[in-house]
Amino acid sequence: MTSKRTPLYHAFIARNAQMAEKAHFLTANAFTDPKTEHLAVRNAAGVFEIFGQFLVEIAGSRAEQFLNETLVADFTQVPVGEGVYCGILNEAGGFIDDVITYRAANDVFWLVPAPHRVDRVESYLRTRAKDYEVHVVSLGYRYTSLSLQGPQARACLAAVTAADVSGAALPSFGMTTATVCGVEGVIVTRTGFTGELGYELWVPTEYVETFYDTLLSAGAAFDLVPCGAGSMGSLRIEKRFPIWGRDLGEDITPVEAGLAWTVRPKAADYPGKAVVERQKAEGPTRRLVLLEFSEGADLPEMGAQVLAGPETVGKVTSTAFGHTVGRALALGYLPLPLCIDGQEVTVAGHTVVVRIAAPYDPKSHRSRA
Repeated sequence: MTSKRTPLYHAFIARNAQMAEKAHFLTANAFTDPKTEHLAVRNAAGVFEIFGQFLVEIAGSRAEQFLNETLVADFTQVPVGEGVYCGILNEAGGFIDDVITYRAANDVFWLVPAPHRVDRVESYLRTRAKDYEVHVVSLGYRYTSLSLQGPQARACLAAVTAADVSGAALPSFGMTTATVCGVEGVIVTRTGFTGELGYELWVPTEYVETFYDTLLSAGAAFDLVPCGAGSMGSLRIEKRFPIWGRDLGEDITPVEAGLAWTVRPKAADYPGKAVVERQKAEGPTRRLVLLEFSEGADLPEMGAQVLAGPETVGKVTSTAFGHTVGRALALGYLPLPLCIDGQEVTVAGHTVVVRIAAPYDPKSHRSRA
């Protein structure tokens, strides 16, 4: 399959980015190196292009009911201007995708699938929507998604917009529409995938190259740098954030993934509800954990076996070096009796420690600042 170029392809080439194919998109992997960009996000600010991340619009008088009977969140509790993170499940309780869904207006919602799951999610929702008289449509590259992340992200954004982007005006998972970098109609959401204070900026694609240049220029005073996909993986694994296709899939439930908190009690039925409610009551047989290696240990390969004594008990689903915590990290599923903080198991000849919480900012104070 031929790689697709993202809207900022030429801007990346002009900045001598190291390019790589990710999910069939040719995008920037790094502008300097992944470690430098990882630490820039932790200490100041970085901006990423989230290639292929589209908004899927769900609109109609029964849109709330449709989402309430399709996703695990309670959309009666989501007001206009706010979003919620949760799963779209199949009948077995497995993830079709994990998504953030924003309420843009009373009867209009914007759902954000993983870039490589847009077609699957849009098709699934359209099929279900036939009984609800709502329309489902991907907005595609009407907008290009940029992610501005780091403790200086708010200062960078405030320098290019008159909108109030304070924590009080735009709390975590809040959204607004504003003029940013001189571009009208930019959707600003208070979210991100790094564990830092952050904003996702949905920029009308025809203006995104100029927008990108302007943002980087204005943000230079706050040490803002362009970042590539290479550092996103290490940032998210330090926060124990799972992704679909590696740590989540159609055979994995929210309870098994440690995401039971996203499943809200509600009267509405939805696909997989019986399975999920049973697991919440009885407990799952396995759970996603973080595996922490000792300092100096090599990074394991994807799919590496996890051993308890001589017995294979799981495998690595994601791996990256945690540049902030200074050691190799991995995610993987283990049988529930081994999912104890401090439990020791073996991966690739190394004794590793099971961690239930994220090794970096486990209470998420930084992203909620």
